[in-house]
Amino acid sequence: MTTQQVKEIDSKCLNDYLATLPHTDHRFFVTAVVRACGEGIKRKTFYNWKAGCCCIPSFCKKEIERIAGCVVFPKELYVTDRDVDTPSGKA
Repeated sequence: MTTQQVKEIDSKCLNDYLATLPHTDHRFFVTAVVRACGEGIKRKTFYNWKAGCCCIPSFCKKEIERIAGCVVFPKELYVTDRDVDTPSGKA
């Protein structure tokens, strides 16, 4: 799966979940996610995820699902150490 495909699926999953929330609750959800994900994640980053401009890191997906209280992303979209090439060329 290409990075572009992952970004599109991440974005669709996030937007599908957000569609289940009352519109007035979106900002509270965004604030909770930004706080839970830490210093490197800003509101702008969340909206980039929503727009499909960048991939959502696995640790942020876990936080989103923890806050949402349900599964938002398919487990095959989580990146693990085995998915990343090492300097030796082995996965």
